[in-house]
Amino acid sequence: MKITDINSKFSKSKYIDQQFAEIENYCKEIHIPIIDRDAADLLKLQLKLKKPHKILEIGTAHGFSTLLLAKYTPEMSEITAVEFDPDRAQQAKKNFLKFNYQEKIDLKVGDAFDVLLYLKKDYDFIFLDAAKGQYFYLFEYLMELLVPGGLLISDNVLYKAKVLAEGETKHKIRTMVTNLKKYLKLIMNHPELDSTIVTAGDGMAISRRKDINE
Repeated sequence: MKITDINSKFSKSKYIDQQFAEIENYCKEIHIPIIDRDAADLLKLQLKLKKPHKILEIGTAHGFSTLLLAKYTPEMSEITAVEFDPDRAQQAKKNFLKFNYQEKIDLKVGDAFDVLLYLKKDYDFIFLDAAKGQYFYLFEYLMELLVPGGLLISDNVLYKAKVLAEGETKHKIRTMVTNLKKYLKLIMNHPELDSTIVTAGDGMAISRRKDINE
């Protein structure tokens, strides 16, 4: 199984979002990772359906996905974005300013484990796109912040299909793949979550925290 690229074969649009085409092209040119087309379209659809008011993103890079979160949520929604790399964060800030989303997006620069400790908001939508080997360890922090009925969207969970591959994994990525498998088993069997894994892009997991009375 390869990374899916289905939507672009049928859509008339060349870009994930025409408004942000310049950023998409630039990130691809300098090899800054951005969300895959199929995954991005699924993310936009989830945002339109959920209409979240408090959004948390872990792993911002140049802010491409963050701009999608800002564009496809209600005007009064609040977004907290977390990026570890100061240089990438600086470019993200410029992109937010360029599209006039600087008031809607609160960008935190630092290690996600440190930042999440002092966040106080109750989030109804969390987009996880950080270091894949850390998803399993970030989970308990995120559950402290996700409200009942809230969505947790985890990107790149199949990592180039390595998570599904049979046989021995290369040493270089073995720990990451093992941790992704542990993460997927965790969310698929967690008593407080309804989850599914889809093959959009490089794999996306969609989890909904059950309401208190469920």
